Order: sequence, then structure tokens, then C-alpha cells
Amino acid sequence: MGQGYSLTTLSAASASIDVPELADLVHDKTLNSARFMKSIRAKHQQGFVFVKAVMKPYPSFQVSKYVKQITKERNALVDVPNALGYQRIVEIGAGGFLVRQHIYSSLYDRMSTRPFLEDIEKKWLVFQLLCAVRDCHARNVFHGDIKTENLLVTSWNWLYLTDFSSSFKPTKLPEDNPADFSFYFDTSGRRTCYLAPERFTADGSTDGGSTVNWAMDIFSVGCVVAELFLESPIFSLSQIFKYRSGDYSPEHTHLVRIVDHEVRDMILHMIDLDPEK
Repeated sequence: MGQGYSLTTLSAASASIDVPELADLVHDKTLNSARFMKSIRAKHQQGFVFVKAVMKPYPSFQVSKYVKQITKERNALVDVPNALGYQRIVEIGAGGFLVRQHIYSSLYDRMSTRPFLEDIEKKWLVFQLLCAVRDCHARNVFHGDIKTENLLVTSWNWLYLTDFSSSFKPTKLPEDNPADFSFYFDTSGRRTCYLAPERFTADGSTDGGSTVNWAMDIFSVGCVVAELFLESPIFSLSQIFKYRSGDYSPEHTHLVRIVDHEVRDMILHMIDLDPEK
């Protein structure tokens, strides 16, 4: 049957919120059963909450540094109007839980929901996204996984950037093995890629002490803005590799369909191959 790829982290598909530490929550619906983190909607006496559950690779695995970093991010984001951090961080023997307020629609959902967004509404959402990224970066908080599924939109088109993950997801990924990308970032299974090309390494090395920076987040924002106006993604995982090698460019295949040239120029500036630009 061949060699299967195995990660040390256990699958979160079997995780449950039926633990004493979350006694005030009642399971309502499983939203996503990705291998890395399981997403659950739960009922609280004050409304619905969103819970992310993760399993430890082994019971003695230390998560204190991750808890400290996530707590620091949450405190830094309290006064950012377009950011929604995790409000509870719970550790148990076999895993952990991240809890935040539940909002019904992500940007990915909203783009395909009637009434469809007008151009002025899309620009308003983009403005809020740029403000959210600006305010987070000003507090030295970097997201690491900006995509349409991690942007929440209310019924009055207020946007929240959420599910910050730079503290516990890898910064660098091996170029020759898509398993890490699928495990950590492709939770929807769409094979859509929002990660900056410089996050993929040809030598197979992963983090090596590197951290997410502002340029990586800006590239992801450019991909999101393009998808919002085109209603389709501009990069798959294979296209990111081709883009980096110069064999593919979304400028003539996708972005040419955006009528507003200023929006088009902004996207091209954001997804430039040179991170410093």
C-alpha cells in the first residue's frame, strides 16, 4: 500500500467539548472536522460560541508557551474594532480548546449568499480588512493564515479578522510535500492557497526560528481582496509554485476581469514576489 505520511499530532476529529472545564457549553453542531483542529458550534447561556479543539500528540506535551502567546495576542487585540481574538483558552490532559464568540457568516459564505455584494460593499469590507491588519501589525500581532474563511461578516457588513494562528501554525512549509499544507492550512479541502511564496522552502526545512511577518500577511490580504472581487480564488497550491518560478501570473488570467484599475493595481502590489514591496 506504500508509505503513508504521518504527523506526530493526533487527529482532532474525535475531540469533544464534553469536559468539566467547558461545563457551561452544550454541543450544538460540528462545523469542521479537519485533522489539525475540529471546529464546533456550542450553546452558551448568552448565545452561541465557536470552539476549536486540538489533540496533544502525547499527554505530557507542553503547551504553556502557546497558551502564553495566544493570551498575549488576545489582550493586544481587545481594542481593535475589526479583530476577534480567542476569549477562552482551556487546556486538558489530552488536548486543548480555544473559544470565541460565534458569528454565522464568513466572508466565503457571504460572497455566495443573496443579496450578492455590490462593489461599494466589497470596497467597504476591504477597507475594514486593511484597517484590521494595520491595527494588528501596529501591536506586533501577525495572523499567519488570512483567508476568506477566517474573515467573519455580520448582517450589517461589519468585518472581523479572527482565528489568529501564527503562534501555533508553522511559518515555513516544505515545497516538496503538500501534507503539511493540507494538515494545517487547507481545512476546507478546496486546495486554495493564500500563503506567501516565501513560506515554502525547497530544502525541506520548516521553521528554523522564523516567524510570520507583515509581508506574509499582506500577500494573503491581496489574495482575499482578489477573490472578493472575482468571486473565485487566484491561487491553488500548485499555482503558487508556478507563480514563484515565473510560469504563472494571475494578472492576465484573472485580475484583468476587475474593472476598477485602482483595485487591480493594489492587488498586484500586494502579491508582488518581492516581500519588501
